[in-house]
Amino acid sequence: KKINCIIVKDLSRFGRDHLEAGEYIEWLFPFLGVRFIAINDNYDSQNRHAESDEIIVPFKNLINEAYCRDTSIKIRSQLEIKRQRGDFIGSFAVFGYKRDPSDHHKLVIDEYAADVVRDIYNWKLNGISSIDIAARLTVSGIPTPMDYKLSQGMRYTTAFRRKERSEWSAGMVLRILKNPVYTGVLEQGRVTTPSYRVKRLVHKPRDQWAVVEDCHTPIIDKFDFETAQRVLAMDTRTAEAGQPVELFSGMVYCGECGGPMIRKTVPSGKKKYVYFVCAAHKDRKECHPHALRVEALDDIVLEALQGHIREVIDLSELMELTDIAKLQQANVEKIQARLTQKQEEIERCQKLLRSLYENLADGIIDKSEYQELKSTYQDRRSQAEEQAEFLRDEMGRELDNSANNHWIEQFIKHRNITSLDRRIVVSLIERVLIFRDRRVEIVYRWYNEFEWQAELVAQAQKLLPEKEAV
Repeated sequence: KKINCIIVKDLSRFGRDHLEAGEYIEWLFPFLGVRFIAINDNYDSQNRHAESDEIIVPFKNLINEAYCRDTSIKIRSQLEIKRQRGDFIGSFAVFGYKRDPSDHHKLVIDEYAADVVRDIYNWKLNGISSIDIAARLTVSGIPTPMDYKLSQGMRYTTAFRRKERSEWSAGMVLRILKNPVYTGVLEQGRVTTPSYRVKRLVHKPRDQWAVVEDCHTPIIDKFDFETAQRVLAMDTRTAEAGQPVELFSGMVYCGECGGPMIRKTVPSGKKKYVYFVCAAHKDRKECHPHALRVEALDDIVLEALQGHIREVIDLSELMELTDIAKLQQANVEKIQARLTQKQEEIERCQKLLRSLYENLADGIIDKSEYQELKSTYQDRRSQAEEQAEFLRDEMGRELDNSANNHWIEQFIKHRNITSLDRRIVVSLIERVLIFRDRRVEIVYRWYNEFEWQAELVAQAQKLLPEKEAV
């Protein structure tokens, strides 16, 4: 009884869902005694033409919905084109960047925020926990990403705001540490809606995201970003508040059972000695009772790492002296020739399979021969396809190894190290294994690449005397 008349410009202004609009116009409004007027469509529920309106009004509502659907498809398509092209289409730039004033679809570095991002990564690589990083930022008076956007005059709103001035949290730090946008990669299209009518957000599979490399200037080096992801994945013991984690935290494993080794403090008089012991033996007595002092492990790893760095430097010098580029190209060409041969074999099996049915229909072979030959050719095709896939993977590894020698630089820049720190350890070492005979095995990062390059150099040196003889 509070509303007796509703007036709209036309039917599309009232609604574009033809079922819901029809329910209101044809049933609910007459039941409640509400008059409905659509001016441009010349519709008045009090003075309507019964037969024509019963046909035209539902038809117009259906067209209005179709127009909405068509517009939605066009907008989605255009947005996807922009994402694949590397255009930034978000409402707000991520912390550390701002929109380019000359092109709002591009990101440029915001130096103040970028310095904060660099500090966060440096602290993490140096062993500071995310909680302590957040505490440092809060104590230093660094505004959170939300407060910083507001201070720049952006109309940024969020339902998570609880205080007038927000504080940094571990979650904020982790979102920055895990975001590949700081390496120049733009990832968009992570979520979508089922249709223009359903507003519920749906997370898309990763292979359907729009990922474009080198879209903007990176703030963080890709090597540092990858190392930070390794650190985040480690099972590290929490250190004292404000202090970095222990040097080998999350990286020492038992060489016998493969389980983690933990630190154990043993008091002796006024002194305390710290050992690495196998967690499986300490907790469940399932492994051998072996241990190694922390100081001894430090010395062993430092000496071994210095030796491996010298090996990498020697390898780098040999790579400059020997012409391995041609050898790499020859390996790629050899794999390509094998791949071409396998593809021809697959096509040949396909042709034979197609001709089998014709031979059966013409009476050249009987049904039992057809089944036997079909099974044979299918097995040959499957085997050739598996071998071709293996060759593609091998070629991909060859191309990656020949194009990416950045790992050598990571070792060379530490050629003069005299002591270990957390950043060096997580950057150059995968894990450390301790065996019951006190033997220590160190698994270095990029060790497969090191062996592959060393093998190439050895092959090139074998070919060198043959070339000189020629």
